[in-house]
Amino acid sequence: MAQVKLLSMTAVLTALIWASADRLVNENATVEITITPIPASTDSGMVVAPVSQRRVGFELHVSGPRRAVETLQARENLALRFPVPEFPTGRRSLAIDATVLRSELAKRWSEFARLHVVSIDPSIMDVVIDHFVERSAEVDARTLTLAYENPPQIQRTSTTVRLRESVLDTLPDRDAIQIDIGPDMERLLREKPFGKSVTVTVPIDARRFGEGAGISPPALDVTASVRSRQRVEQIPTVPVLVALSFANLEKPFRAVGRDGNPISLVTRTITVTGPPDAVARLARGETRAYGIIRIKEDDLREKNQLKAYVPDFHLPPQVELASEPDSVELQLVPAVQPPDRP
Repeated sequence: MAQVKLLSMTAVLTALIWASADRLVNENATVEITITPIPASTDSGMVVAPVSQRRVGFELHVSGPRRAVETLQARENLALRFPVPEFPTGRRSLAIDATVLRSELAKRWSEFARLHVVSIDPSIMDVVIDHFVERSAEVDARTLTLAYENPPQIQRTSTTVRLRESVLDTLPDRDAIQIDIGPDMERLLREKPFGKSVTVTVPIDARRFGEGAGISPPALDVTASVRSRQRVEQIPTVPVLVALSFANLEKPFRAVGRDGNPISLVTRTITVTGPPDAVARLARGETRAYGIIRIKEDDLREKNQLKAYVPDFHLPPQVELASEPDSVELQLVPAVQPPDRP
């Protein structure tokens, strides 16, 4: 029994000796770590990024108990988000403080509470500091290619832009930001009926203000009436000629109306459509329109019958009939032959 107790005490003492040795004997090691800079305060609006967008690796030199070192060495792909204090916008070289670094490492990996950070290589991190700021912007529609009945009515003439300070410094006038929604507005209006008042919701593209920019509100309603590309107009007293075809000129027939009176020329009101300028010239009498009812051989076989004829209208270039024209009622009757002279 005494021998068993002696062996047990020996085992315990051996374990204590090895544990003490593990705590007392320090080892050095070097591990690879990727460090990503982040703002120390989430409310500052600061943005920080490495000068090089490639994955930046650092060599971390540590010392400490063998077991803690071995645990650290067994880890792969060590990566740390390192807080950066507030700095003005611009490029900056930051010295990596070993004490702060160890504190941040210990928050992530418990073994660092027993390790000492000897150094880090490189000890300087080149970063670009930027800040998000908010500015008021004036909204209008300056770049227009469509014709409007009245100027487009924009829901509001100002908005708030959140953008990086470095981008703000590149604007022509950082204190008077202008947003032209004309092209985006007209892209939507082209899909709507012309000649009617419509309302479209125009999104404001924040990408024009750089990465991460935002606009509030992100879209505005615009009410507009795009002038129709086609003008519709009624043209009164358009002459309509009743004419026999060339082959039937010698045949003794004439056209008469319902009342029996001869018809050779009548007038009709027609509705036309076309480019506004072309229609306006016709309405002012600067160009002419006329209609013809052509009497053909088949019509002569239906003599003495009242019949509706739709005239063929000849119109100026680019002008067309907007609706079916009114017909003309007439009948063909034998013409009275003058008596032969003796």
